[in-house]
Amino acid sequence: MSDFFKNLKKIFTTPTADGSSSLITFRVRCNNCGEEIAIKVRKSSDISRINAGEGPQDAEFFLRKEILGKKCNNLIYIDVYFKSDYGVVSREISGGKFME
Repeated sequence: MSDFFKNLKKIFTTPTADGSSSLITFRVRCNNCGEEIAIKVRKSSDISRINAGEGPQDAEFFLRKEILGKKCNNLIYIDVYFKSDYGVVSREISGGKFME
């Protein structure tokens, strides 16, 4: 049974063949309690393609995420627009701060 879990882990964590990961990581800090939270989003399911004219120029993908830490009940909201190569075009946050 442990081989099953090893193979399952490979499916969700192994980078793709071209060396790019299927996950994007963001780190945020809660304005209320100061907790540092790392979230990982999947390019294949968490990020949406947008139509031309929606969002900033050069943006092709969009992410809207609600984040809840473990220390308090403060919700953190992020909106991120991406280029076709998943480079960040713009990002906004409420209830927290992005950590570089």
